[in-house]
Amino acid sequence: MTKRSAGDLPPGDPGPDDLVAAFGANLKAARLKHGLTQAQLAERSGLLQQYVSLIESGKQNVTLITAQALARVVHQNVSEMLRGTAPKQRRK
Repeated sequence: MTKRSAGDLPPGDPGPDDLVAAFGANLKAARLKHGLTQAQLAERSGLLQQYVSLIESGKQNVTLITAQALARVVHQNVSEMLRGTAPKQRRK
C-alpha cells in the first residue's frame, strides 16, 4: 500500500494538514462553548493538557480513538469535528 500525498487527492478534497487543523479548531471552539479549560478537557478525556494544546493548535494528529474521546467530552461526534475544512488553492 502506497502513501498518498496531498497532490494525489482529487480537487476539493481536504489534505491531511487541513483535517488536523479543522479538528483542532473545532475542538477548541466546542471546548470554549462548554466553558472548559484545556486542563479540564484533558482530564475528562484521559490526556495531558499539553497534548490537548498541540491538538487544538493543529500541530498534533490524533488517532480515531483519541478523536472520539475528545469529541465525546464536548458532546460532538468525530465527523462534526472534521467539518469546515476548506480545500487549499492548488497551484497550476
